[in-house]
This record gives sequence, structure tokens and C-alpha cells, in this order.
Amino acid sequence: MAAALAPPTAAPRGTRSRSAGLRGALAAEWTKLVSLRSTWYLLLGAAVLTGVIASAAGVLTHDPAASPGDPAVIAELNGLGLVLAALAMLSVTGEYATGSVRTSLLCVPRRGRLLAAKTLLLSAVTFVAGLVCGLLAVVCGALTLEESTFDAATVCGQVFLVGTHAALLSVMTVGLAAVVRRSAGTVTALFGLLFLVPMALDVLPGGDVLVDLLPAGASEALALGGNGTYGRSVALLLLVGWALAAVAAGTAVLRRRDA
Repeated sequence: MAAALAPPTAAPRGTRSRSAGLRGALAAEWTKLVSLRSTWYLLLGAAVLTGVIASAAGVLTHDPAASPGDPAVIAELNGLGLVLAALAMLSVTGEYATGSVRTSLLCVPRRGRLLAAKTLLLSAVTFVAGLVCGLLAVVCGALTLEESTFDAATVCGQVFLVGTHAALLSVMTVGLAAVVRRSAGTVTALFGLLFLVPMALDVLPGGDVLVDLLPAGASEALALGGNGTYGRSVALLLLVGWALAAVAAGTAVLRRRDA
């Protein structure tokens, strides 16, 4: 009799608590990501774009000291990173466009946990995708470069750099998308931060110092090993800071606006 009179909400409350955990949120985000055709189209597009840019860079490079990994870095900075960032963007804006974000918020009521799951998953997926595309670019570079100097440590470092940059750019995009909620607005904000703002600042006296502190300047320094103001380690810290700041802003807006 005592068991029959037990509060019926005890079990569901425990079930909800477990399903709202980070592991459950990650599993749900993974299921959503792999079930979308756009995910596979973008990954295929990233591979094709990498092959084209890396091959063109190899043909146009005539430096015997060039590394086969140089085309991989060029491909990352000239398109690959943005394609993988688009994958991160659609994981957020797509839910707002279809209205499925309501279901996501019901299943994972804690807004910070939901965005953390998206961030962790997209950073891992884009990092791996960046590594794969980086290896593809190295192969294309090796096949198209007239002369090159192969150093295993250098090439591995460049491939790892491609994956790291892609992951950080995707994390920053997730944060921006959570703030803006719309694909067009997110693309505008991302392009503005990466290209328009640096161009505007570059013509101002002392603007080059500010440009170096933006994601575009940090990305260039990370790729080239420095920009005259700071080295690769500082560039990495700057990009991490921008990515975390974007996610923090997205979490704050998500909690306040979608409560």
C-alpha cells in the first residue's frame, strides 16, 4: 500500500534529470547533426573546396622551401574554415527556422547545458573534419608542387593547425548564431567580424594594432607563426578568448530571451 501511494512524480523527475544531463544532450545533438542532409553536403563541399584551393595553391607556388602542408593552411584561411563554420551555424539557426528549438529547450531546459552540448559536439566534429581536409590538402599539395621540402613535424603541425582553427571558428560561430538566431544575420556578423571590421580599421591611424587583436589578425598569425606583434601561442590564446566570449554571449542571450 505504501508503495502504491508513493509520489508518481519521483521516477519521471529522475528520468528528466538524467535525460537533461550533458551526455544525453550530446547524444541528442549528435543524432540531429548526422540526420541532416545539409551536414553531409557541407562536409563534402568542404572536401571538394579544399582539394581545389590546395591544388591551385600548389600549382601557383614555386618555392623549393615550401612545405606540402602550406596549401592546407591556405585552404583553411580561404574557404575551408568558413564552410565548416556554416555547419556550426546551421546547427543553431536551423532549429530556430523550423521551430524545433522549442523541443530542444523542453528536453534540455538548462539553456547553458544545451549550448554547451552544441559547442562541444561542433568543435569536435569540425576539428576532425579539419584534420581530414588538412590531410587531403597535403596530398594535393604534394602532387601539385613543383618542388617542396617535406618535414614530418612541420606537416603534422600544419594539419593540426587547420583542425584547431576550424574548431575555434566553429565555436565562435555557434555563439554568434545563438545571439542572432538567423542564418543571414549570423553570416553578416561573422563576415563583418572577419573581414569588414578589419578593413575599416586598417585605414585608420594605429588601426593595424586593433586588427591584430581581432579574429582575422589572430587567424593570420596562427597560420603564419606570427604577425610582427605576437607569435603563434598568443594568436591561439586570442582565438580561444574570442570563441569563449561568443559562447558566453550566446548563453547569456539564450537564458534571457528564450526563458
